[in-house]
Amino acid sequence: MTTDQRPFHDLSREECLELLQYHSFVGRLGFVLEGRPMVLPVNYLADEDAVVFCTAEGTALGAVGEGHQVVFEVDESHALEHSGWSVVVRGTVSVVTDHAEVEALQRGRLHSWVARAPGRWIRITLEDVTGRRLGGAESDRRQADETEQRHRR
Repeated sequence: MTTDQRPFHDLSREECLELLQYHSFVGRLGFVLEGRPMVLPVNYLADEDAVVFCTAEGTALGAVGEGHQVVFEVDESHALEHSGWSVVVRGTVSVVTDHAEVEALQRGRLHSWVARAPGRWIRITLEDVTGRRLGGAESDRRQADETEQRHRR
């Protein structure tokens, strides 16, 4: 019987939030458009409660509306090490309409790679956050080192 040297490890919510907030900047949004599943990449920001991104009216992402249930995924892989991680968020969409909040988002560090101003700001609540990591001790050490360096800044 062979033992797996690189098992999957479930990540805690805190570990998932760390990866979501500080180790990825492009994720994939899964939603239903005209009765069919769709997955599209978006650049985003995240905090303890939500993922936020900007899109333009008239686009597929612009069709994501208030109250829609969506899934959002980020990951990283290291092919040579056969390691990586994945975080999946399930949540509900709300369109940011508060004028002061929209202005704050527009002044912030997130700028859509596609949408032109003024854009449409979308928030996804973090209702269900799960993740897992594949890899051995070296992958875990590298992740810990990256986190420590980020906290020193």
